[in-house]
Amino acid sequence: MTLSILDTSHLTSFSSEGPLPTPLLNTDQVRALLLNLEAGQSVSPCQMTSTVLYYVIEGQGNLRVKEERGSLQTGSLAVVPPGATRSISAETRMRVLAIQAQ
Repeated sequence: MTLSILDTSHLTSFSSEGPLPTPLLNTDQVRALLLNLEAGQSVSPCQMTSTVLYYVIEGQGNLRVKEERGSLQTGSLAVVPPGATRSISAETRMRVLAIQAQ
């Protein structure tokens, strides 16, 4: 594998229409998305077959996994197991890195 460095500092677009997911990487083993959410926006409940890591680059919000709810803030790293239904809602403007690992 060759080293790959992605600059995400310019990917700061937000939309009042809903979350803006920006694909960063898509391989057989790993998929990475940058999620930009305005305050009050949310990512609808979904279920993945892989483990998903959510790293909050900036902002505050909530992560719901099944019936559990956890608070997210800048610097938070959440790990969600495969098969669990999850959703994210933003209390403030949020930038979240989502990584799906096979």
